Amino acid sequence: MTEVNTIKAIIADDELLARNVIKKYLEDITEIEVVAECENGLQTLKQMPLIVFTTAFNQYAIKAFEVNAVDYLLKPFDKERFNIAVHKIMELRNSISFFEQKINRLQQSFNEYINTDKKPTNRILIKGNDAYSFINTSEVLWFEAFSDYVKIHTAVKTYLKNLSLNELENKLDPRHFVRIHRSTIININFIKEMKPYFNGEYFIFLSNGEKLKLSRSYKDKIKFLINESF
Repeated sequence: MTEVNTIKAIIADDELLARNVIKKYLEDITEIEVVAECENGLQTLKQMPLIVFTTAFNQYAIKAFEVNAVDYLLKPFDKERFNIAVHKIMELRNSISFFEQKINRLQQSFNEYINTDKKPTNRILIKGNDAYSFINTSEVLWFEAFSDYVKIHTAVKTYLKNLSLNELENKLDPRHFVRIHRSTIININFIKEMKPYFNGEYFIFLSNGEKLKLSRSYKDKIKFLINESF
């Protein structure tokens, strides 16, 4: 019997939940052995021969391929898409020159990233009648599309911001804010419970008692974040 040429893998992600999902997907792939877990890419940069990006920030897709990453997985991804990336790794694992080229370009790309100011916003500027004020995004329970504006719901007050929900979504931290409907973005830290509704849809109850609908087309985003099967 020929001995299986096992691929040793290191999982690197700053979210424990994301690391657990990747580890679970790898359980059925006998050719891959997870030897370590890290909270960031720098800890693994000099060890990883082939790189697969996993991120919730779709603006870095082009950058990933510019540095010749093997593949790019945009969260949330399912097991089928994950297996495609693993297959690419298996095809390229014996290419030493491929590894050297990618590790050099990845280092350059990472240096550029940590120096950029394109980070998720943590404050929102609100224009009042006679003054400007700031709201910390951590205080926001949910955002609601309202004509050409966005309603910002906190536990104590509702604000209006002249901004589209699509624009706002691109500015928010996807680790905490998830779109559950074409007109709704919620702060997952305030989710209290979820109840089935109809035809794959759910009601989400927030800590303040607010009841919001989770559209079937956005269900996978919440499914990935709580790591549960609906």
